[in-house]
Amino acid sequence: MNKILCKKAGVILIIMSILGLMGCGNDKYTAERIEKGLTEKYGGTFEVLALGNRYGTMTNDYVQANVKAVDSDIVFSAKMSPKGEILVDNYISKTVLSQLEKMLNSNLESEGITAKSMMSGFSKSNTSEVELGTPLNEFISKYKPYLFAGYLVIKESPNNTGAALTNAFQKTFNEIQNIELRANVWIIPEENYDEIVAEMSQLPDIDNSWFDDKETLSSFKFSIETDSVSPDENELNKLLQGGVKLD
Repeated sequence: MNKILCKKAGVILIIMSILGLMGCGNDKYTAERIEKGLTEKYGGTFEVLALGNRYGTMTNDYVQANVKAVDSDIVFSAKMSPKGEILVDNYISKTVLSQLEKMLNSNLESEGITAKSMMSGFSKSNTSEVELGTPLNEFISKYKPYLFAGYLVIKESPNNTGAALTNAFQKTFNEIQNIELRANVWIIPEENYDEIVAEMSQLPDIDNSWFDDKETLSSFKFSIETDSVSPDENELNKLLQGGVKLD
């Protein structure tokens, strides 16, 4: 009898786990499991911002979440199995990239440009063994990324100039050991900037389509590498004041 009861209890627990991941009125339970799993893995406190894919279909055996590290406000994505195991997440890479974002944002601010960036890194080396807390300069020296690229939203201002943008990127380029730096730049009306940045800050990643329903003034591509800046300062002066959209 005891064996039968234990088997039944085990089945009930499995069903409860699956139902929790299917989103059957139990998103809070699922979020708490993800937060707990990440705390066990990394320490610290985490907050699930949104749940995406759910377990329960032929092709989907995980639940996906957008998560914020409470202490640092770093937002990343994570996937959890029906057993409560964190299958994959990009928390560590986001902690490295956040250092680049803060550097670029600060350099832009020093030039009088109010902006927020969201960057990605590209390397031919295996970066799966990067440790939590790795400084950006150490990451660059060890894993030899060949490109940093991403998105940059800039607050509308008559003081935004091509020289200021170029100077900020050039300083960042020098600080990241001359790694090519690219950005899809979006100019945001002054009155909408805070709202868009707040929304952007709750996401682990975006793409150009994310701006489709946003009120923007212009967008363009900007890049800097050794002996090459594109567009030049004169063209940037025009682009920064609006009227052009990315292809």
